[in-house]
Amino acid sequence: MALRVGDAGSGSVPDAAGPAAGTGQAVSGDGRRGFSAALGRFFSASPGGEFFALGSRAHLASIGAVGAAVAGLVIAGRRMGPTGRRRTRHLLVAALIGQEAMYHGWRARNGTWTPKQMLPFHLCSTLIWVDTATLLRPSALGRDLGYYWGLAGATQAMATPDVGAYGPKHFRHVQFFVSHGLLVAVPVWHLVVDGHRPTASGALRAFGVLLAQGAVVFGINRRLGSNYLYINGKLETASLLDKLPEWPRYIPIMAGLAGGAFLLCWAPFGLADAVRSRRPVRRPA
Repeated sequence: MALRVGDAGSGSVPDAAGPAAGTGQAVSGDGRRGFSAALGRFFSASPGGEFFALGSRAHLASIGAVGAAVAGLVIAGRRMGPTGRRRTRHLLVAALIGQEAMYHGWRARNGTWTPKQMLPFHLCSTLIWVDTATLLRPSALGRDLGYYWGLAGATQAMATPDVGAYGPKHFRHVQFFVSHGLLVAVPVWHLVVDGHRPTASGALRAFGVLLAQGAVVFGINRRLGSNYLYINGKLETASLLDKLPEWPRYIPIMAGLAGGAFLLCWAPFGLADAVRSRRPVRRPA
């Protein structure tokens, strides 16, 4: 502002504006180059400077950010009308498909896309398409799979994320937590906003479908040399499987843990039903 007042009084606007404009263009050019370099690092094939560490502040902050986003989503959803909720479901569908497309595109661009790793046979990869279909066309089975697979599987995945060395400033890290955060957000939305109530029969259905998928995927792994669902070998990164016996002895244990996790997801509702059924019925006087 002072520069403009002085120039207006002296009539030397062109002389003063020339260097300023040149400096501004140089700064603008440097800014564009800096942004381009940062974008390149964000999408690069290599992890970059900050590496992922299990249980680090960045890891816990990523989990906290997912929790805050899910809470904000359902709180807002409770205040919406039918139109707002329908639009939000469509946004969730777009987010599920969009982040998955970006991940496949990133792997393809970096030459790391392979059918041994990128087909939708992992639990959470399958669930992305199950949730997408359920948001567009609700079904009892879709909601059961979304609730039990999502809460039991996606939460465990975020606790021990399979992101290699990619830290919080890299696309792969962000995409992983966005993806699994959505897999938690969708069943919580169904539960809190849509009024879905998990049942014991739903847990059994979800467990039965999981066992069936495991049997099919085991054969696919043998044919492709892949390790979908990690039923043909343990992960290369740290996970809960490290605490279990070697292959194949850990497979029935893993199935039992999945069933136990489903039971824990249903337990609050089962206990609430049991307490409600034991309350004495008040008869009108």
